[in-house]
Amino acid sequence: MTELAVFDMAGTTIDDRDEVYRVLREATEREGARYSDEVFQQWMGTEKHWAIENLLRLGGVEVTEEVHERAWQWFRTELARTYTENPPTPLPGIEDALTTLRERGIRVGLTTGFSREIAELIYSTMGWKQGETFDASSTGDEVPSGRPAPDMINTVMDTLGVTDRSAVVSVGDTSADVQSALRAEVTAVGVLTGHLTRADFEAEGAHLVLDSVADLPAVLAERTPAAVSE
Repeated sequence: MTELAVFDMAGTTIDDRDEVYRVLREATEREGARYSDEVFQQWMGTEKHWAIENLLRLGGVEVTEEVHERAWQWFRTELARTYTENPPTPLPGIEDALTTLRERGIRVGLTTGFSREIAELIYSTMGWKQGETFDASSTGDEVPSGRPAPDMINTVMDTLGVTDRSAVVSVGDTSADVQSALRAEVTAVGVLTGHLTRADFEAEGAHLVLDSVADLPAVLAERTPAAVSE
C-alpha cells in the first residue's frame, strides 16, 4: 500500500506559466551564455543555483564566482518579482487530488528545485499550508545535492518516518524528476503537464506515465504497489 506521494512543484502541481524557465534562461543569457533548447531542457527540474552554474559554462561563459553570484541574485530577484505580481496557480484538479490522497492516509510531500524562500512565497500566494495541503517539503537549497540526486525525496521520507521505499511514489514532469525517483528506489511517475512526451518518460525509465497528477488517486486505488512499479 502506498504510504507517501512526493510531488514536484512547477509543471507538476502548479502552473507558473513557465516563468521559472524564462527567468532561468534569461539569468544566464544576460551574462552571455548561448545554448540550444535541448541543452536547456536537460536542466529543467534541477536545483537552480547549480543549473545556473552549469548553463553558464555550457553556454561558453567563464564561470567566476562573481559571474555566478550575479546571475544567481538576478534570478532570485526576478523570480520573486514575477511570482509576486502574477502568482502561480494550482494545476486543474491538483488540490482535490492532494486532499483525496491525504484523506486516504497517504501522506503528501513536495519537492522543488526552488530555494526555500521561493517555495514559501508560492505556498503563501496559493494558500497552501503544511499540515493541511501537504505534510512535508524539501527544497533544493536545503540538501547536499538537488535533483537528479535523491536527496529531497530522502529528506521527505526521513521527515515523515517512511522507510518502505516500495510504498513511495514520486511524481514529476521532467527527466530530473524521474532520475531522482529512480535513484531513491521509489516508484517514478511522469506527468504530461510539462514539456516531455510519454515516449520521453518511457525512455527515462519511468514506471508510470499519467496525463496529470489529478489522475493519481484513481490509479493508486486500482493498483497494488507491485503493479504500479512494473
